[in-house]
Amino acid sequence: MAEGHAVHGMAARVRRLVGQPGRSSGPPGEAFDPAVLDGLAIGGADAHGKHLLVPVAGSPWTGHLHLGMHGRVSVRRHRRALGADGLPRTDPPVPEGLAWRFLTASFLLEVTRPTICEVLDAEGVAALHERLGPDPLRDDADPEAAVARLSRSRRALGVLLLDQGVVSGIGNVYRAELLWRARIDPHSPGRAVPPEALEALWQDAIDLMTVGLGAGWIVTDPRQLSDARDLLTRGEPVPRWRRRYAVYLRRGRPCPRCGETVRAERMGLQTAYWCPGCQVLHP
Repeated sequence: MAEGHAVHGMAARVRRLVGQPGRSSGPPGEAFDPAVLDGLAIGGADAHGKHLLVPVAGSPWTGHLHLGMHGRVSVRRHRRALGADGLPRTDPPVPEGLAWRFLTASFLLEVTRPTICEVLDAEGVAALHERLGPDPLRDDADPEAAVARLSRSRRALGVLLLDQGVVSGIGNVYRAELLWRARIDPHSPGRAVPPEALEALWQDAIDLMTVGLGAGWIVTDPRQLSDARDLLTRGEPVPRWRRRYAVYLRRGRPCPRCGETVRAERMGLQTAYWCPGCQVLHP
């Protein structure tokens, strides 16, 4: 499943189509009939956690996408013959699982296999934002609200971090690596962890996910993080280095910090990874 940094990256790519009228197509459904957007233009793109929002100019509608485990959003340039209306005359081949296609004179947007593909009015968009927790990558995120949601719960912090109504955008990789970096056992109840530790965890989430957004992939290894930051500061692309994680997918292997064997167990809907040697359990 795409974590929040990836969805923010998708939003940036979709914004390349802003202001360009397009041909909207795809299979009609109860929640979304692409034909009603035909001839209109994309007005922008926004992300909140793992949810992608695409407002349509000249209409009260906003496309709402959640990709789940198998969904994909692609944006690419194309060259096709144009009709008198300035729009492409012919459509490209239809990919398997197509839910929505928006074809402009310059770009092709395709959404395949999403868990959610619907249109929302302004009230629906507001309700979506209201039910989602603060997103570390959004400018309007409230750090105090994020810490408050974590600190007032008896649930395990490892469960809370994946609850999109508590904090939005953190997925399984970031959960494992953030808690290892913070030296916090994922079984610790949110209310047992000192507020200053939760504040530091939130700030680290901002830092890691910002680098992940710029790099286009999750970077958590200290040396790779340093190199990635240098490249991003210079405006250069970050190569797809071999991924190095401290605990994620490392069950049974030694912790790179203390040498204790990394453990794993089902926590929430996904497997949690942690080191029992240096990640402290707050009772």
